Amino acid sequence: MSATSQLPVKSASRLEVLIVQSNPADTLLTIEAFRVAGLTSGLRCVTDGSDALMYVRREGKYADVGVPDLIFLDLSQPRISGLKVLRVIKSTPALMHIPIVVAAGSDDPEFVRAVYKLNGNCFMRKPGELPEFAKFIEACYEFWGRVVTLPSHGGKTMTQSV
Repeated sequence: MSATSQLPVKSASRLEVLIVQSNPADTLLTIEAFRVAGLTSGLRCVTDGSDALMYVRREGKYADVGVPDLIFLDLSQPRISGLKVLRVIKSTPALMHIPIVVAAGSDDPEFVRAVYKLNGNCFMRKPGELPEFAKFIEACYEFWGRVVTLPSHGGKTMTQSV
């Protein structure tokens, strides 16, 4: 039986979201949009792809964090690209169940294909206007936080074999 099939079901009452965003202004915008949508706790932020991988692997300064229920990943990342972060997470058995919403400033068909080829769960072109972005985040939170059933991590260290 795989690691993901052994997980209990996650309650929709508390969604843990990891935001991977290198631009501080976009990070604040994303956090505010999630708060407007109703997620007032459980938001965690890292500023680059390297920290994102350390976070989900629970390494270094992230050794005591929980496994996120959802990752909101901006493709433009310093050090390690967003596509590489996506590839690593989706190819790691203990992490591949985590839904990843990928955001980019462009909807270049090659980026879109690459994201879905790497098993990204959703690709969005970042809207230029705040109201549009807030609507997307609200729909995202509604879907991942209230409509779908996510596996619970049950406090287990799921990534020790990563």
